[in-house]
Amino acid sequence: MASTGSQASDIDKIFGFFSDGAPPTKKPRKLLPSLKTKKPRELVLVIGTGISAAVAPQVPALKSWKGLIQALLDAAIDFDLLEDEESKKFQKCLHEDKNLVHVAHDLIQKLSPRTSNVRSTFFKDCLYEVFDDLESKMEDSGKQLLQSVLHLMENGALVLTTNFDNLLELYAADQGKQLESLDLTDEKKREIQKLYENKSFLFLGCGWTVDDTTFQALFLEAVKHKSDLEHFMLVRRGDVDEFKKLRENMLDKGIKVISYGNEYADLPEYFKRLTCEISTRGRSAGMVREGQLNGSSATHSEIRDSST
Repeated sequence: MASTGSQASDIDKIFGFFSDGAPPTKKPRKLLPSLKTKKPRELVLVIGTGISAAVAPQVPALKSWKGLIQALLDAAIDFDLLEDEESKKFQKCLHEDKNLVHVAHDLIQKLSPRTSNVRSTFFKDCLYEVFDDLESKMEDSGKQLLQSVLHLMENGALVLTTNFDNLLELYAADQGKQLESLDLTDEKKREIQKLYENKSFLFLGCGWTVDDTTFQALFLEAVKHKSDLEHFMLVRRGDVDEFKKLRENMLDKGIKVISYGNEYADLPEYFKRLTCEISTRGRSAGMVREGQLNGSSATHSEIRDSST
């Protein structure tokens, strides 16, 4: 009987299970010392489209730029906000796969015309229509990820976004918190670059964004003295050769590429641990009042300070 127990134990080890049948606990990936020792106010989070797709993968408008633009077009047409010729023009751009970031920006400008000193909010109406009841469509891990971002903001971090879906703002509103993140296509490009020269940026979900011309102009081309910078990019390890290539390419531009794990599902847990570590340092410094969020107004304040 003893030999039978030994054989069972060996089999359990081979298949990676403990005696109670539960799989072994996955060893947490270590946090990079140069990142986890940052204070919240030293960081600027850049939220890319990969975060939106991870938060609510069942929402077509969050899976790609094309899906988002098409959904916004459909909403604009339903609300009679576009003439037939205008709608055909945008549909043609989508069909021809033109620069989708520029197409999205043109659509926003069309839906948010400025009259005198007033800008209409039709674009936000379309967003709320596209993402109606968004929280019910979010996966629990996605909510955890957004909550971690909000937690860092509460402790003093700034947030920029390459996205036009306003996902973070919508989620914050559902949580009873007011914020407005700043799009990278904002008019204050040079001032954003000044932030880049004075703070540590942490890029999340920006894998494909690296190829975007707006992103490259802001961070990879126009900023001087890149060797003096210390920025970070969290990515899935995925293909080893591609990961090494990205790491070497970004390191030359002052960005440390860090793997949060081998699966997309590893990001929420990794980022939660990172957030707790960084926020603890921020609280110990007593820099931000509880419940305060740094959104667009705080970002613009930082931008003004950096440009003087």
